[in-house]
Amino acid sequence: MKQLMLFGAMALLLSSCEPDPFPLELTRFDVSWFDVDQSGNQTLDDRIHFDVLVNITDPESDEQFITQWEFAYFVNGSFGGVLLGDERTNANSITAQLDVTPRFLQGPGQTPIEPGDAIEFRLWAVDNHGTQLEQFHTITIQH
Repeated sequence: MKQLMLFGAMALLLSSCEPDPFPLELTRFDVSWFDVDQSGNQTLDDRIHFDVLVNITDPESDEQFITQWEFAYFVNGSFGGVLLGDERTNANSITAQLDVTPRFLQGPGQTPIEPGDAIEFRLWAVDNHGTQLEQFHTITIQH
């Protein structure tokens, strides 16, 4: 009888476990720096190009979808702004291409970006199961 109860308890325990949700896949996060002023340094006038692709990984494509994503930036650790994003995506993948010139970004409190500032670019996405993906890229503006 004890063996039967133990077997029943094990079966109940195993049947109540949910499988781990499928992760989001960062298929591409390419960053290119264009030295526009030909200084050899990352300066205010240079251009940074981002090419991003995020996919679901669930083979049942109707079971997983990206619900929200954003591409934001932070200056010296403080939030600067959202450059791209969608709060109601409901898609199996997101693709984004973005060109950024640091001179045209604003720091916290609408202060201009200056040499010495560190700019962190953050890609964030979440799916319908709450699974999140984040990717970062940081540059420091030089003279």
